[in-house]
Formats: sequence, C-alpha cells, structure tokens
Amino acid sequence: MNARLTAIARQRAALVTQAAAQRSELGRWLQPWQKPLSLVDRGIALARHVRANPLALAIGVLLLFRLGSGRWSVWAGRFWTGWQIYQSLHGRQSRPRD
Repeated sequence: MNARLTAIARQRAALVTQAAAQRSELGRWLQPWQKPLSLVDRGIALARHVRANPLALAIGVLLLFRLGSGRWSVWAGRFWTGWQIYQSLHGRQSRPRD
C-alpha cells in the first residue's frame, strides 16, 4: 500500500507540473488578446450597468439630442472623465448581478 501511495504522489506531482506548464503556455498565447478582451469586458460591464439603470441611459440619450451634433462629443468626453473619477473614488466595488 505504501508503494501505491508513493506512485500516486509522484503521478500527482507530475500532473501538477504539467498543469503549471500548460497554464504558462496558455498565458503566452493569450497575451496578444489581453487588450481586446479587456475592451469586451468593459463593454459587458457597461451593458450590465445600463440594464440595471435604464433611467441613466434615457437621460444620456436625451442629453445627446438636446445638445445637438456639434457639442455632444465635448460633453461625452466630460461625462467619461466624470465617470472615471466616480469609479476611482468608489474603488470599483461593483458586484455582478445575477
């Protein structure tokens, strides 16, 4: 029985080493995709936020129509800056809603 446990321990150690090597290789393969996947992740988070707060979306759309075509980009930039400040002050403690 002791020999069997030793063999199982060796096999486990080999599998752990193999898994670590596979994780490392997968990390190298996914490195170029990190930035695009991060943008997709942000888009999903924004969609969840809009779904949870439809009033905020409605107010934003109304503001865009009210401001006209020339000034909306300036206000969008200001809104984005304000949103980033808000997120940094609140520590990004958002929890996914299921």
